[in-house]
Amino acid sequence: MMFVRLVALFLLAMAAEPAMAAPPLIPMPISMIPNDGEFRITDATIVEGKRKAAPTAAYLANSLGLKSGTRGTIRLKLVSKSVLPHPEAYRLNVTPREVRIEASDPRGLFYGAQTLWQLIDKRSIAAVDIRDEPRFKWRGLLIDVARHFFDKKQMVQIIDEMAAYKLNVLKLHLTDYQGWRIEIPAYPKLTEVGSLVDGKPRYFTTGEMQEIVKYAADRHIMVVPEIEMPGHAGAAARAYPEYFDEEGGAFNPANPNTYDFVRGVLTEVARIFPAPYLHFGGDEVGDETWVGMAAVDKLKAEHGLKSTDEVEAYFGRKVVAIIESLGKRPMAWDEQVDAAAPKSVVIQWWRIGKPDVLRAAANGGYDLVMSPANQLYFDYPQGPGEPGAPWEGNQGGPQSIAKILAWDPFPADFTPAEESHVLGVEAAVWTEFIETERYLQFMTFPRMLALAEIAWRQKGARDEKEFDARLQPHIEGLRARGINARRGEGDAYEFITN
Repeated sequence: MMFVRLVALFLLAMAAEPAMAAPPLIPMPISMIPNDGEFRITDATIVEGKRKAAPTAAYLANSLGLKSGTRGTIRLKLVSKSVLPHPEAYRLNVTPREVRIEASDPRGLFYGAQTLWQLIDKRSIAAVDIRDEPRFKWRGLLIDVARHFFDKKQMVQIIDEMAAYKLNVLKLHLTDYQGWRIEIPAYPKLTEVGSLVDGKPRYFTTGEMQEIVKYAADRHIMVVPEIEMPGHAGAAARAYPEYFDEEGGAFNPANPNTYDFVRGVLTEVARIFPAPYLHFGGDEVGDETWVGMAAVDKLKAEHGLKSTDEVEAYFGRKVVAIIESLGKRPMAWDEQVDAAAPKSVVIQWWRIGKPDVLRAAANGGYDLVMSPANQLYFDYPQGPGEPGAPWEGNQGGPQSIAKILAWDPFPADFTPAEESHVLGVEAAVWTEFIETERYLQFMTFPRMLALAEIAWRQKGARDEKEFDARLQPHIEGLRARGINARRGEGDAYEFITN
């Protein structure tokens, strides 16, 4: 891995245009002031980091093929919060004599190290002073491993690239109609039956998932699980039909044992994932769900429930209580605003045809993560005539780099109070139509880098041509690391089927 990264680093330097006024950094820092001279990396260069700075120093040294120690000329140092109040902020200063990265938290040091890595040009670093911090605290990427399964090796590769571009949340969509992808020892049929692909089980063991979570945490990435309910639950229904409706697609809210099952599953999920959030889905429950079920009709009569939305709200409140009892904060898609979810639920807004729901959520005091389908769903086409999902996310044209850059996560009419509830942004790679690793990479990269730009960089107009100039050497670097990043429309021909 280190050799591959060094080769990619060389290509990044070679591909950068000599006339470029500034290094091709992604995301672009808040402030970058060039100075005279350069710092030369030699075989004798040591990366210095003491105490809590030592892990990041060792990480950086390893990625550069250097040694780490307590005395060096590339120095990582933790400073007071009074100097750098934001925990993810950093200052990077390069002179001919030394490189210094300062932050008040190991996260800031790590992000400074990622910027330093991008600055290296053939073992030299131009003198510069950089000050930087992110716009949003939630900079996420969702990978759907339920529809089509992608294994630990593939997740590790994605985590490496997320870390390189300062993304910090990996959401794993672990369950759906097509498959259940996480081992739950108390309910073995979830994977014995619910994970089958062509007759073979495809899922993460508990040990594998714990390894993924730790690998991500070492790179300051939080892995958040999504366990879909009450709908999108066909895989679990095939395994344990007694807890589901007669159609086998949604949990049965009228069966008291359903909630024991939910608690048992989520207790194990909460143990595997130390992240403070647990996503329970809560989306796309149709009006016909539970219609004709005598037990649900009885539930409605006993609790005065008039509609499917109200039944869903009843179910949701019970699930929220279970999640909170496990010490986690619940998260769900924006349909849970319609279902009057408790205000503790973090709402992920995706329905572009429902701006009123976004407004209601912001006014109602919900915290928000922005994932509009027409901007941040990476299963949609990237250019005219290219393959991708056929649904409403195509509004406004293909989801190109330019379209992503032109979008601001804050609606123009949001007040400062409403903006304060926006935690950040998250792109989603849904895999109904994505079966292979090569196609997954094509749909994710380089759009993920545009996501990083809008998630990290401060508010303001973005120049598509300027970003494209910065992007090109990164695409070559991705490809040097074995990632099938899209270079242009010609690369799409491989995936077009007639």
